Amino acid sequence: MPTQRQRIPAHHVIYAFDPTTPPIAHVDPPAHLTVEARDAYDRGCNDLDINAYLARRVPGRMNPATGPIAICGAQPGDTLHVHIQAVRLGPRGYVATTPGTGLLGDNPVPPSIQPFDVQDQTVTVAGVPLPVRPMVGTLGVAPASGAIEALSLGIHGGNLDFNDITAGTTVHLPVWAPDALFAIGDVHATMGDGEAHSGVNIDAEIDLHLSLTPAQHLDWPWFETSTHVMTVGVHDDLTQALRIAQRAMETRLIDQLDISPQTARALAGAAMDLRLGQAGGYGVPVSAYATFPKSALPA
Repeated sequence: MPTQRQRIPAHHVIYAFDPTTPPIAHVDPPAHLTVEARDAYDRGCNDLDINAYLARRVPGRMNPATGPIAICGAQPGDTLHVHIQAVRLGPRGYVATTPGTGLLGDNPVPPSIQPFDVQDQTVTVAGVPLPVRPMVGTLGVAPASGAIEALSLGIHGGNLDFNDITAGTTVHLPVWAPDALFAIGDVHATMGDGEAHSGVNIDAEIDLHLSLTPAQHLDWPWFETSTHVMTVGVHDDLTQALRIAQRAMETRLIDQLDISPQTARALAGAAMDLRLGQAGGYGVPVSAYATFPKSALPA
């Protein structure tokens, strides 16, 4: 029988992960979903009028994520597994060159909206073709209390902006609030590691498989591809974010391989890669991640 897949339209989005926000849908895990996602500009750049976009932009209402989606039965201390099966891009994405944005925000270029057209496996701007590299920038669950802007990130997930969060990847999220209240969005057609300015923000459809493991506590999200496991570090300081990611990976190696801390440290130096996610200076913490080959780990 064909897989029964529930569609979640992008009519309702959140701008903050908040345990008090009513869900727009309920799903019983395991579940297959297709989630529609708005671009990170909330479709405010479609007319290519940068002045109009800047005039109507509202602080705190950025980076919309479709949701929240209640994962029925999820409780604090559980783990939500989000397997990304496919990411289908819209026909056009956008990058706004706005003052104060990115690593060189203090050295701005003239404000503009740059359109990127998607055709087949190519995204093109001003006649320059680039390979399409779809990725999901934001996904997460509600914190235990309070609200965290969707533009920010932390132990709940959020705006991680890791290029490896794409089709074929499974993200493991700690559940902090009843029913998890999952949301997802901020797809990019392509994005450079570290997001020095902005990835190509674009509408998309995301096919997901969601499952739940009860009473499996995680301190931080982690994720895996077919070839690597990856741990997360988030901090206001880049070096500290990298250190957090490395510590998490060494802990995972000690647990999975039953090795000493000194062996884990040696393996980190020998085979662990460190990468940047959200590091462009957007007024939110930096995200970094550590990767380690699955071929060295037990099946």
